[in-house]
Amino acid sequence: MDYRTTMDLLQLLFFAGLAVFLGVRLYMTLGKQTGRTPEEHAREMREQAARREAGRPAERAQSAPAEAGPEAIARHYAGPAGSGLAEIAEADRNFDPQTFLTGAKQAWRMVVEAYAKGDRDTLKGLLSPRVLEAYSKAIAEREDKGHTQITEIERLREAEIVEASLNDNRARIRVRFVAELATETRDAAGERVSGDLALLKTVSEVWSFERDVTSSDPNWTLAGVKPV
Repeated sequence: MDYRTTMDLLQLLFFAGLAVFLGVRLYMTLGKQTGRTPEEHAREMREQAARREAGRPAERAQSAPAEAGPEAIARHYAGPAGSGLAEIAEADRNFDPQTFLTGAKQAWRMVVEAYAKGDRDTLKGLLSPRVLEAYSKAIAEREDKGHTQITEIERLREAEIVEASLNDNRARIRVRFVAELATETRDAAGERVSGDLALLKTVSEVWSFERDVTSSDPNWTLAGVKPV
């Protein structure tokens, strides 16, 4: 083996070793923040690329129908939600399922963040009296202990209308949310007492939204939360 070949080989080995070193350092920096292994991180990158290319199935399935009106809604939204959404649209001609779903996703984020911050004023405009009472009690208990909660939302992965109904002008729509987030509770000294911001967890819940369709107030309120 001549001198030039030897130097080329050494250079190749050097850069290969450097790539491994940088990969390990990158995982130590990013992997710990998400609680994922390098293989899981690589798989998620591939999944994200596929979603960007094809769009998310749940969102595609519940995109707005080309036609308007209760009949079109009933045809478009198959399953138990279809007939209920059609009844709501019949009672409230301004109702649009896709617009509702967009607002529901915004409300989900606002409620999660407001609860973590103990922001009762924001929660008051989004929750029914019964749910507000339960959330306020939990916030008060946390404050009495001198604890604070930090919640970091990685992404809201899915939002899908799973059920809808109309009873005596009271419309109810249930939405299944699947999200990835990290949460941590700290004491007055800033020490962690529960949770871990370094670890993401998948949360799946069904949120029930309600509204009186005869009311001039177009806003929906959160009337219940159920883990699934």
